[in-house]
Amino acid sequence: MIKNYLVNAVFLCGTLLWGGGVNADAQSVITSFPYGENFDEVEPYSLPEGWLAEGDALFEAQPATDWGAQADSGSQLLVAFSQTGNRQNAVFSPMMEMKAGCEYTMTVMVQRNDLANKVPVSKVTIGSSQSRVAHVVVYDQSGEATSGWEQIEVKFAPSSDGQYCFGLWDASVLSNPGSLFYDSFSVVETTVETPVEPTVVTEYPYTENFDEVEACSLPEGWVSEGDALFEAQPALDWGVQANTGDQLLTAYSLAGSRRNAVFSPMMQMTAGVKYTMSVMVQRNSTANRIPVSRVTVGDAQTRDAHSTVLSESGTATSGWEQIEVTFIPASDGQYCFGLWDVSVLSNPGFLFYDTFSVVSDEEETPPVVWEPSIPYEEMFDDATHYSGEENLPIGWMTTGENPFMTANINWQPAVSGEWYMVTSSSIIANRKDIAYTPMLEMEEDKEYVVSFYLYMPGDVNAPSFKFTAGREQSSDMHTEVLLEKTNERVSDWTRYEVRFTPQTTAEYCFAFWACSENVNDGYIAVDNFTLRSAEEILPPTVMISVGNTLHSIFTGQPLVMRGQGVKMVNNTPDADSYKWEVDGGAELSDPAAKEPTVTFPASGTYNIVLEATNAGGTSVGQLSFTVGVNDGMGDTDDAIQTVSDATDRIFEQGDLPAFAEDGTVVESDTYEVYYDYVVGANPYYHAFAEKFEIPDGQKMSVNSLSVELKMYYMYTQSAGENPVNDADANLKIVFYPDKDGEPDMANPFYSETMNIVETFGSAGLYKPVRYGVNLAEPAEVEGTFYVAFELDPLHLEAGANWNRSYIGADTRYHNNRQTTLYVLPEAAIPGTGFVPDGTYCRADEFCHALEGYSFTVMPWVTIHGLDGEGSVVEVGKDTATVSVAADGSAYRVSGVADGCRVEVWSVSGQIMFSGAASGGEIIIPADGWNKGVYVISAGEGNNVKIVK
Repeated sequence: MIKNYLVNAVFLCGTLLWGGGVNADAQSVITSFPYGENFDEVEPYSLPEGWLAEGDALFEAQPATDWGAQADSGSQLLVAFSQTGNRQNAVFSPMMEMKAGCEYTMTVMVQRNDLANKVPVSKVTIGSSQSRVAHVVVYDQSGEATSGWEQIEVKFAPSSDGQYCFGLWDASVLSNPGSLFYDSFSVVETTVETPVEPTVVTEYPYTENFDEVEACSLPEGWVSEGDALFEAQPALDWGVQANTGDQLLTAYSLAGSRRNAVFSPMMQMTAGVKYTMSVMVQRNSTANRIPVSRVTVGDAQTRDAHSTVLSESGTATSGWEQIEVTFIPASDGQYCFGLWDVSVLSNPGFLFYDTFSVVSDEEETPPVVWEPSIPYEEMFDDATHYSGEENLPIGWMTTGENPFMTANINWQPAVSGEWYMVTSSSIIANRKDIAYTPMLEMEEDKEYVVSFYLYMPGDVNAPSFKFTAGREQSSDMHTEVLLEKTNERVSDWTRYEVRFTPQTTAEYCFAFWACSENVNDGYIAVDNFTLRSAEEILPPTVMISVGNTLHSIFTGQPLVMRGQGVKMVNNTPDADSYKWEVDGGAELSDPAAKEPTVTFPASGTYNIVLEATNAGGTSVGQLSFTVGVNDGMGDTDDAIQTVSDATDRIFEQGDLPAFAEDGTVVESDTYEVYYDYVVGANPYYHAFAEKFEIPDGQKMSVNSLSVELKMYYMYTQSAGENPVNDADANLKIVFYPDKDGEPDMANPFYSETMNIVETFGSAGLYKPVRYGVNLAEPAEVEGTFYVAFELDPLHLEAGANWNRSYIGADTRYHNNRQTTLYVLPEAAIPGTGFVPDGTYCRADEFCHALEGYSFTVMPWVTIHGLDGEGSVVEVGKDTATVSVAADGSAYRVSGVADGCRVEVWSVSGQIMFSGAASGGEIIIPADGWNKGVYVISAGEGNNVKIVK
């Protein structure tokens, strides 16, 4: 949970002595941002440089293990031990040089533990000196226990330049409460933007369905006012279905007699012209208490300006209900509509708005001219196929408790385009949710071919589905079943093709049935529906993506080596020939191949085009690909992974893929239900690896690894009749070369064995935690290599009190559906026929459901130059270079402009050095630095990681 507070600098101005005297030495004043401190780079029971504690009990950085806790980052946290009541113990950050016109965001992690119903009280203050009397409260917590670590965020915009500091307090009133910890403190500076001019609508019709904005925000030009502000929120958060899309408009409030309103953008209107506003509303009843909706119009976006009431109702609705009002202004001007929650009773049912529109009588909505006909293709992306009033294309119809709609699941990309047809998981057994295609004229005894893509991964239970044909958009008329799947999961988009021959010339339609017997059957989605006569051939639908590459953590971009070809992934069906084009001087291995490789000459953005042709015609598809190319000139340092944080699906902790008891792969609601995680130890294997594709001859040194554990627990105590103890279990990290597309187990590059508990601890993780694994010496690899985690056999059977060991690491699904996860099976999933042979295999060869999976492990590497030079590192887009002294005591940055600000940061966010270049260079002393990873920043775009 994030607590967010905005500090009003004008209010504080009369309280703080802005720019007051500061008795701190020059090193204690922070002059550049971001500033970060996780309290791990200092001796235990002390404070970082510039920090100051005051009170009866002084705050100190202490080992988390002394408190039986786990730090938010690293191994130490900030705590002041005190048992007294009414205490005012504080610790102050270093003084910070801050500027008017800038906004400073302070974040800190806090943990307030409950002890005998006594909870400590935390608060955050801002002041002009490091003393309690000079601080005012900007965040005051009344004593609510946290579940683990919770983030506090405070925004501060000073009204004048000066030096300020933040205070972290233990202000507990009760004696002997639970413990209070702080960790991961940071301050970031942002320039306050000049307010933009308000949005004014001048063209009609104007529509808004609240889906094109971030959750918990408002569309551009919309303003909310009241004790509880309206926001666009995901409908599923409220257990309902939006009228259109997946978000709706609501203001959460339990109070009575409320006047909460949200106002549309200002609209330019003409005197005497009628404007019709419509909006969908849902008023739900709770214990016979019904919320009250109101619609108003006014000449400003404030409640006081909206005295003209156009509609008001406190009657419960059955689902969504349309409100339509008209307004004829008496004079030209700007007006806006208001949507209100004016419920008198406290704790009524919920009030939702959706699908807002305004139409002017002066403007006519263009007629919809598109009509479905055979041959028919529906990709659910063409706006001309929609009337703007229904959730499915023109002519389609849906029925049931969970009707189908055009949408998408945030972690499942469409087969092509962006949208598809989907229905959500059902909470009703024996569901009967149906989507019907348009009615289309078909000829007697003529064969038709129908195809579509289906995705239904299931949830707790496997789903059931069928596809039928009939004479009406009615379930009673759909007796001919063309395809049926009962209690079966379809874990990725799968294409199905069926044939249908009418017995009579008439209009027919097809129906997609979500008909699971059990609840919690997961999403069921359909994309790329096509219908044609058997003798017709439709042009192919182009579906292309870029194959697997490395991804640089520093740039966030795909990364390839000089001369490395990148394979294109072509899933275009029914094509006979291909023609590829790439701009920017990139080279294609074969422009006519189905899946050629592309070699990019330099870093940049490239447009990749495919023309796919069959007897039905030619279709064109295009994608834009931004890539970084390592030119091989000298050694460079980077942190790499095989997945894209922007496009690949990230499995969160509660949905970490795991094997169910029957061997099926479950991708949702696995938290505390299934512990046999795919990327971890399970009954089938306890060794897994990730493939990093590197050109032959390219050498790298792997200095360390970063790995994120999302579910983890090592049972290290003996209990019950069958003692269980994994305290001595080891993890072997192995770097294998590639041989015939699999890890070459006979010739590893490097291996190192470490105790699992000593490396990751034994306590259970209830939030993702990233670990740095330092290798005893760099692992020297060449060409394609694999990073393997090989675990000793662990106790996976639950013993007394359901205690067992489990490991679940960061698992991803590649958007291009290419598998990079490898496993070392010891047993097969029953019924699969797989035969383990003691070697690694690609995960989807062991289990098809694992297609596209990856193990997200991040090597920190030195990429060796192909010219053999390693003493000089190119820094960035300019001519800046970095050279290192032979003994590592200093770094020299040259080739930069005079006055260029050069800074060095540790990976924990601590600034190590800041200075300005003179004579085109600067010397950075480093003899006092600890061993570790640092980033040198030499102006915009010039950044390099160094390992000391």
